[in-house]
Amino acid sequence: MPGSPKRYRVGLIGNCCTHGEFVTAALQAEPGAQLVAGWEGDVRRRPGLEAAMGMALAASGQAIIEDPSVEIVALACSPHEKADWAEAAAAAGKHIFLNKPFAESLDSARRIAGAVDAAGVQLVHDIGIHRAHPVTAKLLEEVRRGVYGNPVGYFNAWSMTFSHDFALGEYWPERLASPSESGGGELTNMGCYAIDYMLALFGVPLSVQARKSEFWGFYSRVGVENFGQIVADYGAFYALLNAGKQPLKSLEKMDVAGALQPRNWHNVMELQFEGHNITAMPYSEFLLRDGEQIAVAEYLAGYEFRSAFRQLTDAIEGGPAPESDSRVAVEGVELLMAAYRSAEADGAPVKLPLEDGSNPLV
Repeated sequence: MPGSPKRYRVGLIGNCCTHGEFVTAALQAEPGAQLVAGWEGDVRRRPGLEAAMGMALAASGQAIIEDPSVEIVALACSPHEKADWAEAAAAAGKHIFLNKPFAESLDSARRIAGAVDAAGVQLVHDIGIHRAHPVTAKLLEEVRRGVYGNPVGYFNAWSMTFSHDFALGEYWPERLASPSESGGGELTNMGCYAIDYMLALFGVPLSVQARKSEFWGFYSRVGVENFGQIVADYGAFYALLNAGKQPLKSLEKMDVAGALQPRNWHNVMELQFEGHNITAMPYSEFLLRDGEQIAVAEYLAGYEFRSAFRQLTDAIEGGPAPESDSRVAVEGVELLMAAYRSAEADGAPVKLPLEDGSNPLV
């Protein structure tokens, strides 16, 4: 059909924490994507990915990379596997759609960026919720254009909330894996969204301080955090991020479907500028600007949102680099690792950039 976008053949590797199933749903809704193959090595996760994709899985991830018809490799594997797969995909000339978290360490993140640069392929860090919501995407564009002037403060409270009896260890055991595999607890898994958006808004801070907590039994038993805080010093102002998972006494028994409902997500952003104040609550029906309630439909009228996949294909076709490319993703992992260094040192300030690329939790 004239005017129809090119459809890129995509092979998907991994279904860690069922993220491969989420990526499948997202790409099936993309006019420019054609999912042609998938693979997952964990027998617990293979049936779910097969059902979501509606096809038998490939014999191996390497078979997908070696398939000459595959143009884009989507990665939804465990964080500690992403550098190896990204290097293999880039070396084969494949563009990369890399679902969050980006990597389990700064060393691995740097490997991914190096492989992409060396091969001359495009990569987008698929990190939804914040970047991939039209309200926050438009707000980001406005801040960058200077619509609101100089920032004087920023706060983002971002958590998924659960009933006390939610069987997290049964549904998402990968979240309780050691930091050598996962990168860390919920400052990695949930915090990466908030970190990425803060960096998009304001760039890299001078230093960070952080605390982390293990007050939910699933996490305390294995020694990884379910909640954390990061204070970023931008010189002229501070930014505060609260991120994690919380069991709430008021919530009734829920399954995975309930946990994935935005009504059970707590996401509030406060942006203060010298002459403006904004309160954004993605997935609500309004935002506040200078005390005035604005309907989301009114705010987004005429706004064109570009998904992460669209940004990737635009870059492949000679357009601008994706908003969250490998450079930005590395900065996010670097800030996360600095936060972990601070938390391990009782909240002491840690300056950026970092030289050491190791994960301080390992």
